[in-house]
Amino acid sequence: MVQSKTSRVARARRSSVPISLRGALEWLFLASFAGLLSGIAFVVLLTGLPYYVVSINDRPDSKLAIWFASGSVLGLYLGMVGTALMVFVLVYSARKWLPLPAVFGTNQFWMRFHQVCGVLGPVFIVLHGELKMPSGFIGVGFWCMVLVMLSGFFGRYLFGYFPATATDRRLDLQEAMTRLTELREQLVADTSDADSTCVADALALVRDFDYEPETLGQLVVLDSEIRRRRELVRILLHRADLPPGVYQKAERTLLEQLDLRRSMAGFDVARRLLRFWSLLHQPLAFAMYAISAIHILNAVFFGGSLATLLGVER
Repeated sequence: MVQSKTSRVARARRSSVPISLRGALEWLFLASFAGLLSGIAFVVLLTGLPYYVVSINDRPDSKLAIWFASGSVLGLYLGMVGTALMVFVLVYSARKWLPLPAVFGTNQFWMRFHQVCGVLGPVFIVLHGELKMPSGFIGVGFWCMVLVMLSGFFGRYLFGYFPATATDRRLDLQEAMTRLTELREQLVADTSDADSTCVADALALVRDFDYEPETLGQLVVLDSEIRRRRELVRILLHRADLPPGVYQKAERTLLEQLDLRRSMAGFDVARRLLRFWSLLHQPLAFAMYAISAIHILNAVFFGGSLATLLGVER
């Protein structure tokens, strides 16, 4: 039994290096990807500002229209990048149905990639639209896109109440309770020689937490209370005058306990709200993609976009 437990610990330690390295590489890729696209969008906005501040009726006569108009080469490329990013948003959902190995990225990586594309995609599409409010059929698609983006942030907030491991694997509630017990035992072992009063008070902030939200407003209250307790835990552990290594372990352990208690407290409400959220988010996304497809086909076959990109006179 002891050998089995020891071997599991050894395997976990050996695997921690590549997991950490992979996480660093994933973070580096996302930071570079988001930074590059954000930089491009900023440069376009900055250089095109003299065009964007001109009234809509006077823009066709502007010398900058050949660069920043929706039908210009640059404008079309902005639209293509924005559309591609919105298509990339679907990769996160598609990955759930594809048996891809872990080498293709963790769930956490694809969720963050999903969020980056979901934010930057609309930015490029707005630049493609010359920063003006669209109307008619395209206006419907625009507001569908805005609502999809906003509802996506809300859905991610609700999904955050589902307990997770460090690798973002979602836990069921029984696993979360087991993990909570393990963390409590680990804390007792790590702080056996410390100031018992401060450590006991910090532990009580986690152990005595008892709040069961039933509405979205109460979820917000729950988050506020968790943030308050996290700060108090840090203060109490600092006063306990723990050795640096023990302090870091104790802080990490207690804060993870608080996060688990937050997840378990808000799990039922978040799961119920997610059912209603999916009834709004998915139809809006379908409408957005359908309108975008119609717009692209119209631009290619009747708007002369392909000829503009190829440099062919119409």
